[in-house]
Amino acid sequence: MTRAEQPTVVSPTSDTLAADSRERAVRALLRIPPLKRLWSAQLVGGIGDALALLVLVLLSLQAAVLEGSFGTGYRGAAFAVAAVFGARILSTLFFGAVLLGPLTSLTGPGGKLDRRWLMIGVDGLRLALLVVAPLWIDWTPDKALMMILITVFVTGAGERLWAVAKDSAAPALLPGPPLEGAAVRPLPDHLDALRRLSLRTSFLAVPAAAVVLLVATLVGNLLGSGLEWFSFHQAALGSYVAAGLFSASISTLYFLEFPADRTPRPRSPLEGLRRPATGTGPDKGRTGAVPLLVAVCASVAGAIAAAAAVSVLHAYDLGGGPATFALLILGLTGGTALGIRTARHVLPTLSRRRLLALATAVTGLALLALGLVPDTATGIAIALLAGYAAGVAANTGHTLIDQETEAFRQARTTEHLQAVVRVLVALGAVAGPLLAAAIGRHRLVAGDFVFAHGGAAFTLMLLGALLLPVAAFVLARTDDRAGVPLRRDLREALRGDEPAVGPAATGFFLALEGGDGAGKSTQVEALADWIRSKGHEVVVTREPGATPIGKRLRSILLDVSSAGLSNRAEALLYAADRAEHVDSVVRPALERGAIVISDRYIDSSVAYQGAGRDLAPTEIARISRWATSGLVPHLTVLLDVDPATARERFTEAPDRLESEPAEFHERVRSGFLTLAAADPTRYLVVDAGQEPESITTVVRHRLDQLLPLSEAEIEAIEEARRKAEEEARRKAEEEAARKAEEERLEKERQEQLARLRAEEEERKQRELEEARRREAERQAEEARQRAEEARRRAE
Repeated sequence: MTRAEQPTVVSPTSDTLAADSRERAVRALLRIPPLKRLWSAQLVGGIGDALALLVLVLLSLQAAVLEGSFGTGYRGAAFAVAAVFGARILSTLFFGAVLLGPLTSLTGPGGKLDRRWLMIGVDGLRLALLVVAPLWIDWTPDKALMMILITVFVTGAGERLWAVAKDSAAPALLPGPPLEGAAVRPLPDHLDALRRLSLRTSFLAVPAAAVVLLVATLVGNLLGSGLEWFSFHQAALGSYVAAGLFSASISTLYFLEFPADRTPRPRSPLEGLRRPATGTGPDKGRTGAVPLLVAVCASVAGAIAAAAAVSVLHAYDLGGGPATFALLILGLTGGTALGIRTARHVLPTLSRRRLLALATAVTGLALLALGLVPDTATGIAIALLAGYAAGVAANTGHTLIDQETEAFRQARTTEHLQAVVRVLVALGAVAGPLLAAAIGRHRLVAGDFVFAHGGAAFTLMLLGALLLPVAAFVLARTDDRAGVPLRRDLREALRGDEPAVGPAATGFFLALEGGDGAGKSTQVEALADWIRSKGHEVVVTREPGATPIGKRLRSILLDVSSAGLSNRAEALLYAADRAEHVDSVVRPALERGAIVISDRYIDSSVAYQGAGRDLAPTEIARISRWATSGLVPHLTVLLDVDPATARERFTEAPDRLESEPAEFHERVRSGFLTLAAADPTRYLVVDAGQEPESITTVVRHRLDQLLPLSEAEIEAIEEARRKAEEEARRKAEEEAARKAEEERLEKERQEQLARLRAEEEERKQRELEEARRREAERQAEEARQRAEEARRRAE
């Protein structure tokens, strides 16, 4: 019998820490009504902007064919597409680099431009341009391409103006800083969450725009069957839908009120961890692999951008049109978004470095196949595969960069990665169509085999071929499983040969984690005494040193004379101690139903050897899962305390780990909090700076909801249940007897009433009969008297 049916009580500390995760911080922004309205305008306007770019690509292609500005045929069309992307990039560079400073000063706090009306005006301008854009081919056929390129430049400039105004306005809508002492840890950096939300919205706008373009094209084709104008202007309806999206953005912004500019909020203490104290540029990482990882992520992004840029040419080569173009864009960009979202579930047991190389290779092979396969449906499926693999590569590369980079360098490295990716995406978007134009159409005939493809197909094949050596190079330079064949590693990952992770089915496993000096030993003793008082068998243990072998390992690991121990050897020694500990102490106790309280467990290795040392936390967790056969605690209590405060509690000479510098212990603390934020339901985070009795009370409150019942508690419950049943039975019998007595009395009363009624009826009947008899006698007497009177008269 357990308390699983009872509701779980989540402590405020746990809630605060869960809100510190990046994902929860981003979601929390959308619960702020003004920010949600601004985000809605950004989403709608972003889809409209992406849709406008796709529509203008189609219009430029149509204008180039009619006008012949870049020459006739395939090369002219490819140059027109390159010109569209070039004009868009030039407008972005001009307004993003040259005019960014003046625009920021004009739209920032105290600026002369009203940010809301600036965004409304920009959306209105783009709306008007997109209404007119499909008509340039009719009005000025010989200058239609030039007008479309001007439209591309102006809409790109408008997008930059809108973004600058939005970036200036959004921080004013953020909530103010929390009260001092309101939480164990500061609330998340809202500005960082705002940047992440904006980046995700901009990225998801492209596949959403592809879906809208597909629907608009299909509807336009239906209209074209009855109206010749829509048959000629296949992209016109998409342009009008984009204009409608900008009008929706205007209506959303119109009802948005920006508060007055307030004093800039104080910096979050976490912001100091995200910026280097000295130096510029990105960190090369613990193993020097960050530049290579950045280059790989940027190469994959550039290849996908180039493939998307030439997809309009490839769509027409496949015999399709705007609908095929929309499907190819949806497959490439939507697949990328899906890959980024689900990358953590792709071959979770495979090394992330090998997964990066594998995803890059799959992206290359898919692009190579996309250029080779002449079938439209198959090509769209391959485009989806290429996009998905690219998304997995991007997510995996970013994860590896985070693991390689110190906490205070991660923001700078992320900004550098984004900058490099933007440059490669811009180069790919322009270079792809130019390369397709340079190659042109080719037809190869060898007997019965005919190979006829346009420059776009050859560009896709070249892009795929270039990614393959990149994948091989990154595997050779960053492989962390040298000596293990990739084929065997991949086969095991596909089979999922990793122990199932979960708590034991019997007993209860409680682990106490935290930095040195957090007070774990004190809490272990207090909780053990309290749980024993409930009638449980309690097994108190620790890591390392709970077994004879563990004691010998502990003497090696914590002895200051072992200062030269390598980090990998240290991690493996902890894993060896844990394997022996679980097999000989923890599992046997849990199998017989005992309560096991362990001073440290897997999370300590992940925090100390992963976050504290230069090892990958995911690899440390993987080794520990293998060593313990996937056993995890039912509850992990994290005693969080500032390392400086904990150091003041040392009463003995510090051991090898306690002697590490303060920066090491800060990284360890951050590692613990990151683990707790990733799984708040299994963790209870308690401020270890308070009194021990208060800490014990918080932990006991959570354990009251989770601990199984002991035999004594079960017997007490059964005894109480029996007494309650007996009392209920006694009361039922008394109630039944009372009701029977009442029924008997009621029956007697009813019988008596019936008897009285019968007697009354009988009395009334006698009186009636008596009255009738007297009346008959009276009448007889009167008759006799009348007869006598008559006789006397007769006489």
